[in-house]
Amino acid sequence: MSQILETRSGRPLEFQEYGDPDGHPILFFHGLIGSHLQAAYVADEAGHAGFRVIAPNRPGVGRSAFVERNSALEAVPDVEDLTASLGVDDFSVIGISGGTPYALACLLRLAPRIRTVTILSGMGPTRLPGALRGMERRRRLAVEIGSRYPNLARQEVRKWAERFKADPRGFLRYLVSTWCEPDRRLFEREDVFNLFLGDLEQVLVQGSGPETFAQDLALYRNYGFSPAELPSSHLVTLWHGLDDVIVPPAMGWKMATTLPRCEAHFVPGGHFVAISIADRIIAGLRKSRDESLAGRPGGVIS
Repeated sequence: MSQILETRSGRPLEFQEYGDPDGHPILFFHGLIGSHLQAAYVADEAGHAGFRVIAPNRPGVGRSAFVERNSALEAVPDVEDLTASLGVDDFSVIGISGGTPYALACLLRLAPRIRTVTILSGMGPTRLPGALRGMERRRRLAVEIGSRYPNLARQEVRKWAERFKADPRGFLRYLVSTWCEPDRRLFEREDVFNLFLGDLEQVLVQGSGPETFAQDLALYRNYGFSPAELPSSHLVTLWHGLDDVIVPPAMGWKMATTLPRCEAHFVPGGHFVAISIADRIIAGLRKSRDESLAGRPGGVIS
């Protein structure tokens, strides 16, 4: 069951815990059309490896109240409130897709408390030169226009919400049809399909979908900081599917070459490749956690 935290500003913040309740904490930051449910992608493997996954819903998703923000850095106080309420001191972070700027904002502001950083199919700043190369033209235009004109983005998501409410499964089937073949095959699994239906429900029905979608698009254009500014004391591990058409591999490459310390893995698969390689991701995270105090050189790309 999800829980509600009242933040220092009095806003409700919804979160859910997965994995081992006594394990090393991981803060999991979900994607753009997503919710805390996406932590289930890696929850089983994380639990078996002794990790406690704490997944908050961003403002405007589910029961987390919407709040206007100009930078991903403005989300860090929510993380401070959440970890304080749970008695968590040091922790790791995972950002998947659109959760990337929020995970990296934690590293920038809370580095002494961060053990490891993992980015899955990460949406880096769209202003990085060449970062959107390989993205399907219609999707690229939607990202570029929506990030500049939030009213247009809100109008489009209101239409999505109407279509979803009229036919949830049909809406998702159409969405899946626009993805790469590995993702389409993955969503033939009923458990994966239903999990993402839950994400859409949290965003388009329960939450403030148009507002949070438009705001996140604007933040993806400009995080409020550059990945190059992140502390070189921490290794950032990236995992990216080579067939991804939602966040193209070019984005992962630009992130890998911009971050001060990075270990990047480009693997067969699409945007939701984390579901297929959760065991490798968690094994790598466990290794990084164990080595975090000793440190290791970055810049590894495979």
